[in-house]
Amino acid sequence: MAEEQVEATELRIEAMELVTPAGTYILDDKFVVFNMYENLFSPSGGAVSADMMVNDSINLPYKAPFLGEEWLNLILSSKSLKSEDTQLSPGPLYQTSITDRHLTKDRQQIYLLHFTSELDMIQSNTSISEAFRGQEIHKIVGKILDDYCWDNDNEQVIEATIGVENIVIPNWKPFKALNWLAKRAVNKAGVPNFLFWESNGITYFKSVDSLMQQESKYEFIFSPVVGSNQVMEDLAKGKMHVSHMEILNQYNVVRNTNKGYYASKLITHDIVKKEIKQQTYGLNMAFDPHVSHTDDFMPLSADTTWYNPNQPSNSFAPQPMEDGAPEGTMQSYYDANVMFYPKHDRMYSKSKTDEYDNNVEDWKLKRNALILGLDQIKLRLTFPGISNIRVGYKIHLVVPSPEKVIESKPGQVENKEDLYDHFLSGEYLITALKHTVAKRNDGKFDYTMMVDCIKDALREPPTYHKGQ
Repeated sequence: MAEEQVEATELRIEAMELVTPAGTYILDDKFVVFNMYENLFSPSGGAVSADMMVNDSINLPYKAPFLGEEWLNLILSSKSLKSEDTQLSPGPLYQTSITDRHLTKDRQQIYLLHFTSELDMIQSNTSISEAFRGQEIHKIVGKILDDYCWDNDNEQVIEATIGVENIVIPNWKPFKALNWLAKRAVNKAGVPNFLFWESNGITYFKSVDSLMQQESKYEFIFSPVVGSNQVMEDLAKGKMHVSHMEILNQYNVVRNTNKGYYASKLITHDIVKKEIKQQTYGLNMAFDPHVSHTDDFMPLSADTTWYNPNQPSNSFAPQPMEDGAPEGTMQSYYDANVMFYPKHDRMYSKSKTDEYDNNVEDWKLKRNALILGLDQIKLRLTFPGISNIRVGYKIHLVVPSPEKVIESKPGQVENKEDLYDHFLSGEYLITALKHTVAKRNDGKFDYTMMVDCIKDALREPPTYHKGQ
């Protein structure tokens, strides 16, 4: 049975110990702040990372000693939760550096320890020089993780892909190879938005499309002035209160246009046949029924723009007949971003009968638009920590509107639909999160989380009515 939780930020630390050549050191009474990071777009290529501020009066850097061979064993959970699947247990976190070391008193010092996952340490010490012929990408991913990153305890979650690849990986680190494969992978629904990442002892190679199909794990309410008792009552009902919300992004038209989010064009060049082909892609095509989003409608109106490029789109070669975007809309200005890619129907073939097609026209432009869609409506939320929330989960968020409450008579609200923001409220996908455990003056610990979450679609279609 779970322990009684008095405050929403309380947690249980089951293990926080540093394993060193000289022995194991319990850090419960020595650390000041601990942070752990998960990110679908991690700068380290997908690895979990962490840092810890330590208040030290026994000179651990010498006694341990700290040489970069130490690792942290960490298990913690929210006090109201008690089961293995609610624990924050990322596996061994290996120490990579010590920074910001200062002597604060004659017999005391503070410093910041940095950590990375065991999987990252293993992949950093190996490289891949291997050819893969006639294999599906998900099988190549499994082989890389089994053959080159085998000595770790991570579970693997690998989504099935379609199509076969003939590739040579030229002395790359496993993370580089896996992220490159993610850019070419297409799921069984034909959606090319795969990502590679780590989360709490599990290695994932999955499409964002599959993440969007999940049910929301929690309901969040932005309520910065709510009382602590109400927070605890709603927590028991599965509702979380967000204490701070920052709007990181809503749209950036110039950036989106230049990167090809609204519309783009692909030119393929067959260097053997001397053949050039052209493909175009508009954002409206990314909102076909077979592609999953946080909601139903693209964050762009289907109306014509007030401005007109006043120039016909450049045609480099014939292209297949497709349902294009309505002329004069932002998703029809294909020259906003033009990409080039090599193509040959027998690329890397060993004989005339050995056919291989990279099918770049099926994934290059589509993936570009779908991944850019994950940086449209983007919020950063801070709330009491929940140890079983993971990056890649979906949540539902209610954001109040700044509009005035109108009552037809006392107690009867006339404008209920206007009291929450229809654009900012709705389903969100968590793309990054930060767990923070901080020691309080009374010796207890506060556990808070900060998440970056996105929505790539709207509940209602936006429409402009010109002349009104």
